[in-house]
Amino acid sequence: MKFSRYLIWNFLKMFLIVVCGAVLIFVVIDFVGNIKTWLSRDMKAVTDYYLSYLPYILYLITPVALFIAVLASVGNMARHLEMSAMQSSGQSPFKTLLPIFFLGVLMSIGSYEMSEHWLPDANHKRFEIMETNAQKRKNPRIKEKQDFTFIDSEKNSWFFKHYSGKNKLGRDVVLLVRERGRLVERYDVRSIRWIEKDSVTKDGFWRFENGFHRVFKKDGSVDVFPVRQKSMKGKVNTHPNDLINERQLPDEMDSKMVKARIDVLRRSGEDTRAMETALQFKYSAHWMNLIVLLIGAALCHRYSRSGGLSQKFGVGLLLVFSYYILERIGLKMGENGALSPFWAAWNSHFIYAGLAFVMLYRSFRL
Repeated sequence: MKFSRYLIWNFLKMFLIVVCGAVLIFVVIDFVGNIKTWLSRDMKAVTDYYLSYLPYILYLITPVALFIAVLASVGNMARHLEMSAMQSSGQSPFKTLLPIFFLGVLMSIGSYEMSEHWLPDANHKRFEIMETNAQKRKNPRIKEKQDFTFIDSEKNSWFFKHYSGKNKLGRDVVLLVRERGRLVERYDVRSIRWIEKDSVTKDGFWRFENGFHRVFKKDGSVDVFPVRQKSMKGKVNTHPNDLINERQLPDEMDSKMVKARIDVLRRSGEDTRAMETALQFKYSAHWMNLIVLLIGAALCHRYSRSGGLSQKFGVGLLLVFSYYILERIGLKMGENGALSPFWAAWNSHFIYAGLAFVMLYRSFRL
């Protein structure tokens, strides 16, 4: 038990040192890269940006930090024959390293929880802060649309001349309502406005203003009614986020938001491969922490005269960065349709998890 606490303390101490150093380097490089932007902004915007950026930095560097931490802590203990002493006392290598493996599982679960509950809001705030600056030209965020069609379901079809996502206001809008494929209603209005909340039901709804409402009867006749202001509460399920989502990138959505976005894209007939790949990646990405830690433990837990710690560090970094590269290639192939979203997100993890278990098995058998 004392050795387990000693092992965990050495590992966590090295992990925190690596994380703090990596975060500092990351922030300095990013600050220097955006120095022209920050010179025109006040200090509060800079502080808010980097506070919002911090969760994403931690999310990115955790796998590498775990690898370096296990290599430095366990490798150093193996070099001083502390690991060999535990094994000579009759304790198996697996049992000796079990506390480290348990921490890897906790890190993976924590990474998932952070990406679901903390990271989306932080990324959204970060993107909004940088929206009015140089990065807006690199990755413009859609706030308005013109001359577009949106199919909400088999029942409702929308045609917009103009729509503002910021004001949640549409101009020159046509809504077609069908029942069993037959057109039963048509609305032609000058404007539609989203009313945030009703005092009774606490739900938002669309209000149609200045136009005409046509009802098509089965006998072929048409009734026309003028519309001055008409509430569409309970009649239309379309939400403003279905038309223009304030959170437009998977990085600023949790898995539920991504699923909802996929449903919207499917109903409107748009390509969902990129979003489906992003959804699978949200489920798979966090296991990289545990897999990288297993690779590091397999490389360094046993003392070897033939290869020093620096050599193992080089081999391990090569494996970790090839892991990153294969993961990104898989995601691009999923977005382009060359791979299914599941295999695009999980393929690299299956390959390197298999490699980690083989390396551990061989190192334990030696």
